[in-house]
Amino acid sequence: MKTPSWEKNSQYSMGQNRKQEIQTAAAKLFGEKGFSACSVRDIAQAVGLGAASLYNHMDSKDELLTMICFRCANEFLEGMKRIDASEIGPEEKIKELIRLHIHIALNDKSSVTVFNDEWRHLQEPFLANFLELRRNYEKTYLRIIREGIEKKVFTPVDEFTIYQTILASLRWLHLPNIKKTKLTEEALTEQITMILIKGIVI
Repeated sequence: MKTPSWEKNSQYSMGQNRKQEIQTAAAKLFGEKGFSACSVRDIAQAVGLGAASLYNHMDSKDELLTMICFRCANEFLEGMKRIDASEIGPEEKIKELIRLHIHIALNDKSSVTVFNDEWRHLQEPFLANFLELRRNYEKTYLRIIREGIEKKVFTPVDEFTIYQTILASLRWLHLPNIKKTKLTEEALTEQITMILIKGIVI
């Protein structure tokens, strides 16, 4: 008997939802325990499956790490491409990049934790590909900063120092053990952007 198309679509949707559930649980556990300390059994228990059953939805723990890291990397890069292609100037581009980073960090905290801290456990060739994506992100960021310095929009200091200072100032947002502000995402974005772009001196 032929399976109805709607039933196939429903089964596919359920399978995709299950995979997303597993990725979400894995990201949370990798962020909390670290990739090395987290077992397949831990992930299976988090989604209510047996360890053997989990392999119906994935090939390995390494595959989950790869999917999480690249999904997060692509989210940052696709957002950056849209911002860079826009007609706004370098100051507004940096503001939008900060806004993008804050949005991703607040709405996908576990994945960002894995993206920042657990990528070192990626296997080749994925590690090399991931590092290339990071370099591309950095190159574009530095070019925008350099353009701002050349147009006398930004203070003429070392562009790499500006880049690292911005990223370092945003790293706390996704960390689970740091006391969080009660500001809304919009208010927090405005305040962080103001501090990073204008400073704290009146």
